[in-house]
Amino acid sequence: MRTAVVALVTSTLLCHLPAPGLAGEEEKQAAVETRLKRVALFKNGFGFFVREGTLSEAENVAVLGPFAAPSHGTFWLTAPARAKLTKALVREVKGSAETPIRGIVEILGANVGMTVRLWPSHDPERTVTGKLLAAPPAGAPPSPEPYLGPGAIRPLLPPTGPYQLILLETDDGTVALNPQHVVRVDFLDGEPVTAVPRLTSRVSLEATFESPAKGDWLSVSYLAMGITWAPSYLIDISDPAQARLAAKALIINEAEDLDGTRVDLITGFPNLEFADVLSPMGMREDLSSFLRSLAGDRSRQRGRAAVMSQVMSNVAGYAEAEAMAIPDVPDYGAAAAGQAAGDLFFYPLQEVTLARKERAYYPLFTEDVPYEEIYLWDIPDYINEEDRYGQRAREQPDIPEDVWHSIRLDNTTIVPWTTAPAQLLKDGQIIGQGTMRFTPPKGKAKVKITKAVSVKADQAELEVARERDAVRVYGYHFDRVTIEGKLSVANYKDASIALEVKKTLSGEVKSVSMEAEDVALARGLRRMNPVHQLTWTFELDPGEREEITYTYVALIRR
Repeated sequence: MRTAVVALVTSTLLCHLPAPGLAGEEEKQAAVETRLKRVALFKNGFGFFVREGTLSEAENVAVLGPFAAPSHGTFWLTAPARAKLTKALVREVKGSAETPIRGIVEILGANVGMTVRLWPSHDPERTVTGKLLAAPPAGAPPSPEPYLGPGAIRPLLPPTGPYQLILLETDDGTVALNPQHVVRVDFLDGEPVTAVPRLTSRVSLEATFESPAKGDWLSVSYLAMGITWAPSYLIDISDPAQARLAAKALIINEAEDLDGTRVDLITGFPNLEFADVLSPMGMREDLSSFLRSLAGDRSRQRGRAAVMSQVMSNVAGYAEAEAMAIPDVPDYGAAAAGQAAGDLFFYPLQEVTLARKERAYYPLFTEDVPYEEIYLWDIPDYINEEDRYGQRAREQPDIPEDVWHSIRLDNTTIVPWTTAPAQLLKDGQIIGQGTMRFTPPKGKAKVKITKAVSVKADQAELEVARERDAVRVYGYHFDRVTIEGKLSVANYKDASIALEVKKTLSGEVKSVSMEAEDVALARGLRRMNPVHQLTWTFELDPGEREEITYTYVALIRR
């Protein structure tokens, strides 16, 4: 077991002071190549990267990079205790790089002094010939990569030149042209320059050690944006008892090259409070920008409220007559065991090779799981948080209630199912697409298939009694109202169906005509009325109709 010292790279500017034990000695630098060993992917565009390298005995300053820009508070350097990491310094190093010319304006700016023929349009009668006296300098370089951090070369904007027009010395005098109007250039006295040097900047990260030994290891870990994974499922319900469930992951990589890297796909809801605040060690922002990031709402908006963007999808429209044949569900093998860490779960992928700006499809597993078909009818609460009644208008009674043909799957696998799109097949045909919600092992998942047009449902609520001004609280007046609800559902299919009816209501339940599961919901704790969810589950034979009545009393704000 190796003993390590872990140093937190602080958010302050590190001074270039002599390291302890090195006073009077010349610091010797060596570029240390680190290899990306592991990366754990969240579904919100962030990855946790772990790199490893080897220190040199002869040089006490390790120059590291390039790698993605880290998030604030997540950048750590780890080395053996005997190496004695004393500091890490970041600084900007300027340079230049020869890059190809990208357009007409740039090639004119790079070839001042040559004799040219300019075409302000495609009409040869309007060409202008002469010696190029001046032209705008080479334009701005391409936009820097959004996720690059320490060690990456970044283009810098060139200084603005005095000339924004083309000046051409012709036989008739000097001509000025708008460079944006030139569509073609003919060079008449030689080959033009086709590449120009551009200013660049590189962030140099230098870690100083007091006594590195030959072969000492170095670990660099950080959270960074630019890589994510998107799961999806394929569910075949051709068998009436067992569903065949296949899972895959799409990895989108815009951060760093993966070369034989272990990748863990994370499902869960972690708290990454400062994920959107860039670490000062990446030198992507100045001091004022960093302080604004800390004080602002950027990290709170995504780090707290919605740190895990769950992959959602709309229900696919489908015409049975135009259905296309779909191949059988692919067999990806059983689910790997994975690893649980607190409330998170990690799907493992070994030896992943994926270059930056590439995307890849990775099979996860195929399993047979028990399921049942069920028809779901959810009826909302018509009393809002202000205790006002607001049942939707029924001026269009011909519009039916939404009853969804769905499936309920038992997770008998050893891994949780993460929230993702789920495509459904039956007998080789696509029958719908819904959303599979997070489901732990031994849990149950519901997925909607399509609206059940052969199951007709209707509902209404009627006021049967009212006690006016029954309660006065904090200046508000409430009536005590008795409400009777009526539910009606009919099965016009040629087979029996299992139906689950859920009604949410605010108030005190007085009676139900059919036994129901009654669950008190916590969201009613701060309201005048408690909130209940009534659930009825029953079989409905072909041609059969079922009617349910319920009565409740609620305080309605006037």
